[in-house]
Amino acid sequence: MCSNFEPATLDQIEVIIESQYALNLDGPLADYKPHVYPKDYCPIIIPTEDGMTVVAGQFGLSPKWADKPVDYSTYNARLEGIENKKTFEPPFTHNQFCLVPMQAFFEPYYINGKNHWQRIYQKDAEAFTIAGMFEFNPHFDEPIHTFTLLTHNADDEAFMSQFHQPKKEKRSIALVEADKRAQYLEASHNEIIDLMSKVEGDRFAFGEG
Repeated sequence: MCSNFEPATLDQIEVIIESQYALNLDGPLADYKPHVYPKDYCPIIIPTEDGMTVVAGQFGLSPKWADKPVDYSTYNARLEGIENKKTFEPPFTHNQFCLVPMQAFFEPYYINGKNHWQRIYQKDAEAFTIAGMFEFNPHFDEPIHTFTLLTHNADDEAFMSQFHQPKKEKRSIALVEADKRAQYLEASHNEIIDLMSKVEGDRFAFGEG
C-alpha cells in the first residue's frame, strides 16, 4: 500500500509528457503540497481526445455515484478482485486510467518491531509515473477528479517485500515506464497488467525520510 508520496514538480511533469500543456493554476494546483496524503490534491495525467492532459486530482477515489466524499479508504485499489468492488468497478471497467507522477513514495519499514518510514526514490533522482485510476465526480459542490493507486501482491518481490509489518501480506504500487505511458492511458482494463512494471532495487533505493 502507499498512503503518502512526493508528487513530481510541474517542470518534471512537462518533461514526462514531452510537450507544453495548458494548465489552470488558479485551482488546487496553484500550491499543491510537496508531500501528499489522502484527500490532498496533486497533478495527475489523464487521457483526452487530444492526448495527455494534466489535472488536479484528489488522492482517494470518490465514486461517481457518491454525493459526498466517502468515509472509507480509497487511496489504494487492489487489482485482485477489483471488478467486484462497488467503488472501483465502474472506473476500472470503463478504462479510466491515469498516471501519477512522483519523486518518491513512502512505506513502513520495521526494525525490532518499530516502524521507520522510508522514502523510496529512483537512484538517478528522476521523477517516475505510477499506475493509477481516476474518476470525475460532478455531484459535489465543486466537481473534481479523484484517483487511486493500483496495487498488487509483492510477497515474492525482493525489493518491495522488505516493507510493511513482518508476517503480513506485502503490497506494492506499480510503475508505468516511459515507453508504455501512452498505451497505459489508452488501454482497456484487460490490458493494463502487461503495461505495468515492478519497483526493483536495481533502480530504486530507500532511506529514512
